[in-house]
Amino acid sequence: MTELRELFEDATQAPPPSRLLADEVYAAGRRRLRRRRAALGGSALAVAVCAMAATVVVAGTGTGPGPSPEDGAATAAPRTSPGVLPGSGRIQMIQAADAGHIYLGLSTCTAGPCKTRVQLVGSADGGRTWTERGTPIHLAHFAALAPDVLLGYVLPAPPSSVPPKLMASRDGGRSWQAPETGPAVPALPSGSFAVCWPDPDADPGGVMPAGTTLCTLRAFDPESNRVSPLVTQPGQNLADQQPIAESAGRLWAPGFERGTGRSAVATSPDGGRTWTEHVFADAPACPVDGCLAPLVAVGPGQVTYAVLNGASERAVYRYTSGQGWQRRTGVQQVPYELSDTGSYVTPDGSHVLYQYVENRGASEFGEYEFWASRGAGADYRPVELDGLPERSGRVSRARDGWLYARGTDDVSYGSTDGWHWVPLNRR
Repeated sequence: MTELRELFEDATQAPPPSRLLADEVYAAGRRRLRRRRAALGGSALAVAVCAMAATVVVAGTGTGPGPSPEDGAATAAPRTSPGVLPGSGRIQMIQAADAGHIYLGLSTCTAGPCKTRVQLVGSADGGRTWTERGTPIHLAHFAALAPDVLLGYVLPAPPSSVPPKLMASRDGGRSWQAPETGPAVPALPSGSFAVCWPDPDADPGGVMPAGTTLCTLRAFDPESNRVSPLVTQPGQNLADQQPIAESAGRLWAPGFERGTGRSAVATSPDGGRTWTEHVFADAPACPVDGCLAPLVAVGPGQVTYAVLNGASERAVYRYTSGQGWQRRTGVQQVPYELSDTGSYVTPDGSHVLYQYVENRGASEFGEYEFWASRGAGADYRPVELDGLPERSGRVSRARDGWLYARGTDDVSYGSTDGWHWVPLNRR
């Protein structure tokens, strides 16, 4: 969490451009820190994308529309009349529990550190209607775990060096309470969620990348509002800025091998009772500051992808229950940039990769270029996403597989197939 504060303070030293959004502040901070560290170290360095910031992006022009969904894939959501957002604040954050339950954090001021003070609004009908939820709150990040269950990093007001607090809402953002600490549990209880909370007293047992903080995996039970550590922790080091993914009853925890700091992923098929670690031994050489945690994207069934960014090249791995982790070919066709990267898996099993490219065109914030690979061995090709505007936010996945993003046109967007997108709100 110290890097979050460093990014924010560094980015806000200079006057922000007009209508600067909080995530743009963090993106600007990352770029300045990369350039500063490059000047000191003699090479360009990557900074891991914080789980609490959704970087603003610009979609590349591509060469044509994305592939059509194959048989069995979800179809695009029907176009309906999106609802009007209450108030005049601009969209700072977006999270969704599923295709019907969506939450937005709207700005409450126009400049400065108070940009983290947001008014939550929510929709329980897929964006057809929106209502304010509670009073404004200082949020670094929040996650929608279930239709009415939110978990967030709440910053002190005014912002200071005091670390954020883990807070929970069990009424759709109308009120927030600090979870209690419970006794250790052998596995995630029914209805609970995996959370990795910073543990400053943990021993990394060797190499840890610069700027990372170890975390301990815990179970958050919304019914009792209790956070309890898991008895059995993954054998690798976990960093507090990496989300824990879940798909088809399996947990995915990106991190680093103890002792070496190499990129690794731990997985559990039984709610955290047992863990299996996989170290990507043939991954590209790491940046000077240390290896980056794999970027994990889960898909239908147990199909999962991991993107590893090295010092001068990228590797993509695909996991299936029958073959385990297999390194993909064809990603070399994507021009490599040591910068913010993301990916998602469509319901038809295709893998969409996007990377941030700085200082291209008229935008100060650069752009993302989108590439897609269809099937188990297809090459990556440039794609366009129908209905998603040129400037859009990073693509996120709800627990039911629904995909969503925030556009800088102050409109949020959703997709059931990953190729076709519809607006979720209007002004």
